[in-house]
Amino acid sequence: MICRWTDRLLALVSIAALSACASVAPIEPDPLPDVAESATTSLLWSEDIGDGSKRAVVRFAPYVTDQFVFAVDASGTVSALEKGSGSRVWSVELGNSLTAGIGGDDDLLYAASANGEVYCLRQSDGSLVWQTRVSSEVIAAPVAGFDFVVVRSIDGRVYALDKQSGNRRWLYSYSVPALSLHGNGRPLVVPDGVVVGLDNGRLVALRGEDGMVFWENPLAPVDGRSEIDRLNDLDADPQGFGSSVYAVNYQGVVARIDPAQGQSLWTTKVSSSAGLAVTADLVVVTDEFDTVWGVRVADGSVAWKQESLSHRQLTAPVVTRDGVIVLGDYQGYLHLLSLQDGTLVGRIRAGSGQITGRPVLRDGVLYVQGRSGRVSAITL
Repeated sequence: MICRWTDRLLALVSIAALSACASVAPIEPDPLPDVAESATTSLLWSEDIGDGSKRAVVRFAPYVTDQFVFAVDASGTVSALEKGSGSRVWSVELGNSLTAGIGGDDDLLYAASANGEVYCLRQSDGSLVWQTRVSSEVIAAPVAGFDFVVVRSIDGRVYALDKQSGNRRWLYSYSVPALSLHGNGRPLVVPDGVVVGLDNGRLVALRGEDGMVFWENPLAPVDGRSEIDRLNDLDADPQGFGSSVYAVNYQGVVARIDPAQGQSLWTTKVSSSAGLAVTADLVVVTDEFDTVWGVRVADGSVAWKQESLSHRQLTAPVVTRDGVIVLGDYQGYLHLLSLQDGTLVGRIRAGSGQITGRPVLRDGVLYVQGRSGRVSAITL
């Protein structure tokens, strides 16, 4: 069991404490499976926006509005692309290596860097509204709240910054375990608060007004003799759907949680650092070995599993209105699965670089960003 988890860690992350295991060869991804294509796709446009990040923990994804697609590159450029054609509208050099994807709201954009700089830009022209610094590197895209923006730094701190000035509204901090996957999920903004998955496997709800803790949920007990066995980071983005919050952690469980009390309504044994998507009937999860699970919302029972994409380094899933699951992989492919039973129904290549961030679905079009530095739009 230890060797199995160690192999997967080597394929996914760089952890200094595991350097002694560096001689273990990464698991070879499965070949592309045959697909009886029943879902049609086409590449609408693809645009090179700059340098992609080579770091496994950096997962860029675009931010999409009614008119524009915004994206960042690793060298520090923020670009605005016309949504229909991919034509560049403007680009701005920030002068710092960007490590967090881009976030935004109706009028503003937020990006962050390797040295903890946080930037707020106007969507209309890329002009700088404010710039501030947090305590360390930021690798999760900032998330806009109602009148604040939530920023996580990798040293175990969660900041709420005022949208207009960048001034700190509150700070929540926690102890980061000595050994972790070195990843951070995006916080989930909910009415009156923020839900954050922590490196210690806990899900915490913070009051939006002052950052005080509403509740904490450990998701699953920590088992195992070694530090590797006890890794349980909650690096996947928590998701809200209906009246519940859903979360999944590494070497842990996927859980449906009552947001009022923080209690788990059910848990199912699944390990993931990639993420999940939620529909009215199913929770779709990409696990550590790139098996895709369909778990019933009602009781957490497993509806189906799709195992033909093993070790292809799949992204978190997104589900279309027509019930098609979409996941990116390490070769730039988008794989399409049926929500009903998990069967493969289509495939398209968005580019040559690995897709690391969850595909963004907007108005029936998928937008993805690869490590090659290309942003692509795909119609379904």
